[in-house]
Amino acid sequence: MIPKAEYQQERAPFTYLMVALFLLSGATGIVTAESTADSTTASWTLTLKGVGEETVSADAFREIKAGDGITYTAPDGSIYTGVPLKLLIGMVDDADPATFNATRAAEGYSIIIRATDWHDRIFSPSDLTDTGFCVADSVNGGLLPKQDGDIKIAPLILVGEDVPPGMGIGNIMDITLTGAAITGEAEDAVNLMVIRYDEEGGNVLNATTIDCRWMRDHLPVHGDGVTTYSFQGPTFDTADLWNPTEDKNLEKVREAPRGTAISDLCDLVGGMQEGEELRMTSTDGYVVELMYENIYTPKEKQGTAILAWETKKEGFAPEYTGGPALFFLSPDHVFGNQDMKECTDPGYWRHYWCAGTSYPSAAGLAVRNVEKLEIYTREQADWALNLSGYLTTSISKKEFEQGLACGERAHGHAMTYTDGDGHVWKGMPLYMLVGWVDDACQHDENLVDNKAYNVTLARNDAYTVILGNADGDTISFTSSEIMRNRDYLVVNQADNHTFGIDSDIWPLALRGEAVPKEKAIDGITTLTLVYDAAPSGNVKPDAMVAPFPWAAVFAGIALAGYVLRRRS
Repeated sequence: MIPKAEYQQERAPFTYLMVALFLLSGATGIVTAESTADSTTASWTLTLKGVGEETVSADAFREIKAGDGITYTAPDGSIYTGVPLKLLIGMVDDADPATFNATRAAEGYSIIIRATDWHDRIFSPSDLTDTGFCVADSVNGGLLPKQDGDIKIAPLILVGEDVPPGMGIGNIMDITLTGAAITGEAEDAVNLMVIRYDEEGGNVLNATTIDCRWMRDHLPVHGDGVTTYSFQGPTFDTADLWNPTEDKNLEKVREAPRGTAISDLCDLVGGMQEGEELRMTSTDGYVVELMYENIYTPKEKQGTAILAWETKKEGFAPEYTGGPALFFLSPDHVFGNQDMKECTDPGYWRHYWCAGTSYPSAAGLAVRNVEKLEIYTREQADWALNLSGYLTTSISKKEFEQGLACGERAHGHAMTYTDGDGHVWKGMPLYMLVGWVDDACQHDENLVDNKAYNVTLARNDAYTVILGNADGDTISFTSSEIMRNRDYLVVNQADNHTFGIDSDIWPLALRGEAVPKEKAIDGITTLTLVYDAAPSGNVKPDAMVAPFPWAAVFAGIALAGYVLRRRS
């Protein structure tokens, strides 16, 4: 659990909390590599994607290692054993799984190695050596540890004498090859849609679609393709969360980009005005939002915000597999965690949760494969959902929306339900919100051993879930009734429109396939867990206050008072 003093200074946006609380929710998402809790055994799968797709089990990996294994001795003397990365790539770089295709490697493609928390490393086949890149499953004769401090390791880790500093990665779940050399076909131009909405946020005032080639040829180019720019990742140092010296974890996002200023792209549809917000959406659904100031009047330490369509390492999109991607052309070439703190409002900060600590991570803003820019002119009324259980806290409107905006990596944060009248409701499974306050573990992005949603308590009906609104209406469910059930949704929008403040539904409502009509409550402002004696004999642990307890209380009082005054 986060030390109260630290959390009171920097509250993690719900995105991050969600990004794991929902991963943590134990959801059976797209994760394809996972280790068991038993340190004496290992059961996982590694997915290889290229010309075809191969799934390598833990047993199969060990068989490959028995015949073609290599070792690597780290500077600290630890001895890793595993399989050459080139061997694994050779299994999917063409129709012959037994050899590495040197011809295709010379043509060039991208190698993306991804961890279960969606962190990744990108290499070119020209980077590789025969034995200098080792995908290891053991160290010093035993299985890899789940974590080294707050850095995830098991079940697989990339190490080796030729792996550049900072480019190693643990907790690997898949390796993907992308590019024309793999597909055998020239890829289409990468398109970008730019949209400006009216004051209500629902009607399009102006829109255009362009591609990266047009951006390069018709708008000023920013970045020289030689100078590298970085986003700082989590420090994994609880004593130095913001790291003003910018000397920790600078390699996660580090490229030499060329691109187009986002302000020039916004100007194509009329530009932005002060107080407006830009929403950038990637092809996997991940969303990053920035303020007018970040786009048009950035602070010096941020620099120009661009969408990069080319990098020195990979070339022009689509060969540049991340393009278009956000970069800040900072004067010192690093957009650090402290820069994020000083250049954006708290509602826009990104965090990475691990082992109970919320680490600021500017790299969370580094959205890639952007397919849509949307300018919103309306400033909506804020609200808070107050949660009380083992912990007491609140979730703001911004945090809730960021939780929904995490895309595929969020493993089911955002769900939809179509009712009998054809209306499409969008929101978050109720059980994920419960997992935020059901025990001491609020959120954790470690997919090796997620604990945020306490299944044991839920299964044993250790508490009752109560939802309430400002009018005093309440509905309740047993904990086992909603356990990991995605047919109970706390929704904030219908038919692609968020609820207006004048609507009786505002700010949140309960909908879903499993929700009886009489329990479809509107205007939700509170979620409370009432702990009971469970069949197993378990009872509610000693309750404790989560960060910002008084903020939750005052927000609830203010919200209820406002709604009652408005309705009266």
